[in-house]
Amino acid sequence: MKNHSFEELRTIMEQASSIVLTGHINPDGDAIGAVLALASSLEQLGKQVFVVLEPFGTKYEGIPNQHLIVEKEAVPSQVDLFIALDCGDFGRLDWLSDLFQNVKTTINIDHHSSNTYFAEYNHVEGESSSTCEVVYKLIKDFFPLDANIATALYAGLIYDTAGFRHSSTSPFTMEMAADLMGYGIPFVQIYADFFDRRSFTEMKAMGLALAKAEVLFDGKLSYTSMTEAEVQSVGSNGKELDGIINYIRGVEGTKVACFLYEKGANDIKISLRGTDGYDVAALAKKFGGGGHIKAAGGSFAGKIEEAREAVLAEIAKMI
Repeated sequence: MKNHSFEELRTIMEQASSIVLTGHINPDGDAIGAVLALASSLEQLGKQVFVVLEPFGTKYEGIPNQHLIVEKEAVPSQVDLFIALDCGDFGRLDWLSDLFQNVKTTINIDHHSSNTYFAEYNHVEGESSSTCEVVYKLIKDFFPLDANIATALYAGLIYDTAGFRHSSTSPFTMEMAADLMGYGIPFVQIYADFFDRRSFTEMKAMGLALAKAEVLFDGKLSYTSMTEAEVQSVGSNGKELDGIINYIRGVEGTKVACFLYEKGANDIKISLRGTDGYDVAALAKKFGGGGHIKAAGGSFAGKIEEAREAVLAEIAKMI
């Protein structure tokens, strides 16, 4: 699979007049930060930009440039360029398939090693800590980069490295963080928003999920789940559940963590985390998903009890 150069991508972006930018479904800090950073930079180049994202949790409200977000219906029928960021495969943005197929040119920018190179032009850096790190390399010294753009990039960097705690954190990652801090960004607030602050409903959902948690396979697996009714019982909209998987993976002795939640009828979301030697991205692929070796996700069409049986059977083969 061919990686197109940054020079090629910049040329395509410079030639386009109207551009749609999006991230994966249920966007996280990296997807939101990358999309809004690049969109703002392109807008400052005089481009007409349309950011289309699914609704996201309140913890991401501090990421700048959200005025660029529009409803899907507001995007014109004829657009020059479609840019997908932080999407490992086309299925992660299939809700925009009509827009993707109607534009003249498509670009895919990502950092997931499982990426399927689904666009006309692709640039994937599996060794990078985040898609925001890739976007930073793309625009630094070539496209506009101001304090708001730097804040968005730092937010994605912090989110996908879990505050520089993941092994994907490289010396370049730290150099990038230092450079972004030089723009006077609110780096303390960004960290607090992602890792210290939570809504009351998020706390209630966490409590319910933890009360149901169990350890299996001699303590190597930490597992929990939530039905749609349970999610709704605490007043959650389902956009504030990402902290659950990260919490249960910290249980002593855990090699793999799994969190299942019911998004709708016969629609089960699978979140997976692994430690060294446990490739959860390969596991997620068996359920139509992907991601990183140590952090991945997928989905299951069926009841949550069926999903549990199927997923745990695959985990048992791993551990």
